[in-house]
Amino acid sequence: MTFPFKLVSADSHIVEPPDLWLKRIERRYRDRAPRLVVEDDADYYVCEGALSEKASIGLLATQRKYAEPDARDFNQKGRWADVPRSAYDPAHRVKELDAEGIEAELLYCSRGLLMYAIPDLDFRAACFRAFNDWLADFCRAAPRRLFGVAMVPTDSVPRAVEEVERCAKLGLRGAMISIASESGHHYPDAIYDPLWSVLAEAGMPVSLHVAASNTYFANTGNQLVDFSCAFTPTMYTVVEMIFSGLFDAHPKLKVVSVENDAAWPLAILERMDDRFEHDQGWAGGYNRITSGRPPSQIFRDHVGCTFMRDRTAIASRALIGRENIMWGSDYPHFDGCWPNAAALLAAQFDDVPPEEQMLIGRANTIKFYGLPI
Repeated sequence: MTFPFKLVSADSHIVEPPDLWLKRIERRYRDRAPRLVVEDDADYYVCEGALSEKASIGLLATQRKYAEPDARDFNQKGRWADVPRSAYDPAHRVKELDAEGIEAELLYCSRGLLMYAIPDLDFRAACFRAFNDWLADFCRAAPRRLFGVAMVPTDSVPRAVEEVERCAKLGLRGAMISIASESGHHYPDAIYDPLWSVLAEAGMPVSLHVAASNTYFANTGNQLVDFSCAFTPTMYTVVEMIFSGLFDAHPKLKVVSVENDAAWPLAILERMDDRFEHDQGWAGGYNRITSGRPPSQIFRDHVGCTFMRDRTAIASRALIGRENIMWGSDYPHFDGCWPNAAALLAAQFDDVPPEEQMLIGRANTIKFYGLPI
């Protein structure tokens, strides 16, 4: 099936070229720069202090997915030669978009997701700056189709503000921060106000992308359990932002939950409103909402959620918010909704009116990010 409109992906990725940091990081960090190493069994990204200091690339080396889209045996072992060229070459990326019926996409890092845990904060900031520079160059090849999301550290608010201002000038459209706040503070604390102000004024939504955090989401040691429940750290962060009054203080700020799928708000929207109404007597001191809006309305006014496969969210769109749900392909990751993205999305749209299909598959993302398309 094809849609009578072009899709816009709210969550897609590049795969960092092996020499990205070797070429672009500040010279004083060149000998520590993240890099690709070739070993007998597989190729690995090596990065000092990342959540996985030696990370194999098998789940990113997914060229075979074009021929075998239903394969279920992707694993950690892989070679750089098997990474689709469109994951790091913008000219090939545009051809990929044309083939898939996608007009534009928001682009995130891949191995960079694990770098939020780097303990050397100056080194981490240098890694982020180098990536942001590369991503901005990548997007300039097709400035109305490729829109980058910057990696932003939050250990130092002045440093974060400086990087947001720099990345806005580079043309990047959003700012990904660690899901877990840093330096012993909570994101609603006043120390972060300058960061929220500059992001709101720049019109750059805050991205909370699964796995992009200074603490990992794994709790049980069972990968199937941990990945099934990987949305919970983002859920806690968003709910804390809502009850803290953060969105009342920064009415233009937007936050997007990325690659957590979009049904998780069903667990908390009504419950937040119920707590807001009934618990003021004993817990009212923790409520700093000043606008009078119920928490569910604050969510619908400020928070977006991306999904790949989530029939539950689509069926519950009236409860979650028709304008809060955004499709993303997750290209080129092994579990993404590609190839044949349009058909895979259309299969989730039983009984969804065409105008709402366009909201979810295109218009919501354009509006959320203010894309010039």
